[in-house]
Amino acid sequence: MKYRALVADDEPMIRRGIKSFVNSYDDFEVVAEAEDGEIALEKARENSIDVYFVDINMPFMNGLEFINELNMLHPEALVVIITGYDVFEYARKALTLGVFEYVLKPIQEEVFQELIEKIRVELSERKQEDCAQKYLEWARNKIGKSRELLVSDLMHSYLGAHITDQEMAEECQYLGLTIPEKYMALLIRTDYKSSDDINNEWNEDLLFFVAENIALETFASLALETKCRTKEGNLVLIIDRQQSTTLDEKIKTYKAMVESYMPVRCTCAYESGEHLGDIPQIYQNLSQQIKDNSGMSEIMSQVIGILESEYKKEDLSLQELAEKVGLSVPYLSRIFRKEAGCTFVDYLTNLRIRKAIALLHEEDLKIYEIAESVGYTSQQYFSLVFKKKIGISPIDYRMSLSAGQDKKV
Repeated sequence: MKYRALVADDEPMIRRGIKSFVNSYDDFEVVAEAEDGEIALEKARENSIDVYFVDINMPFMNGLEFINELNMLHPEALVVIITGYDVFEYARKALTLGVFEYVLKPIQEEVFQELIEKIRVELSERKQEDCAQKYLEWARNKIGKSRELLVSDLMHSYLGAHITDQEMAEECQYLGLTIPEKYMALLIRTDYKSSDDINNEWNEDLLFFVAENIALETFASLALETKCRTKEGNLVLIIDRQQSTTLDEKIKTYKAMVESYMPVRCTCAYESGEHLGDIPQIYQNLSQQIKDNSGMSEIMSQVIGILESEYKKEDLSLQELAEKVGLSVPYLSRIFRKEAGCTFVDYLTNLRIRKAIALLHEEDLKIYEIAESVGYTSQQYFSLVFKKKIGISPIDYRMSLSAGQDKKV
């Protein structure tokens, strides 16, 4: 990398001489020249300059006037005055303007060599300081972002009971995270109003991003402490405890904003707590509450309707179901976790077992017939699944229903 220089002098021969001196050093090059202060100022605006070599006695705008203007444009400019006037007043004025060096003409090669060495050292130190400052700002920014991600991951692990209270407390101390002694946990859920609203303009990540940012704006005055996104795609906030009327008003404002900006309906629930260890249980309470209050979306109702009519198909898959309702497999999978609280496979299995239990009351049906009726071609596999879910085999279940009567197997 070369240091970039500007030479301003009204004498062409002097400019050529200074330019020749500067360009003789591998790490310097003259990138701009000017014959007066006004042109020099324009060049300073147009170019990135590391060092300015400026004559004092120039027409239209002299060197000192130029430096004064340059200081307003680039306060940190490194300026070297090169002049034939060995007058103390000029030197004093130059020093008040923050000039780096004051050199008299004619310039001797060894003098210029010393000057270049001083300039090189100064510019090198400035570059190092700039790099250090930029790195520090970058590091602070990264640390801020990393901390936000670490806090979110920590809360996600704690809500899911993957870490102990002690581990949570230690991590909070490490991250400088303060959970209020008396707090409120707020759970926010958004659902598309209808399947017609699902398009390329909106997706779950964008919905969450907008909902989160509106939340940070709305609840900022409530001393927001931490937040995280749950596996169901809901937003959890931990805030200082407030009067219910205050929080209710905030939630009302928040829901109105979210539902006006996005094609969703918003459901919120909150609960107070006093101990760090209460948070996981409070989260479970809020999850159940919000599930009860939000109801089933139009999309999920459509999906459940298809499952109720086609659960008997042995090869019924999430892919087939997604194609029927016009959704992607990943999105439909998230809907199941969010609204049903389980995966598609778990839901389908539970549905089939419920249907099988009803059929086991009909004594004229054999076990293999019941298995086939609920989507299992293998009686053995059906029995294994049934026992895993209910705790006893289909035969034992039927026997418990019809004790003392003939059993059909």
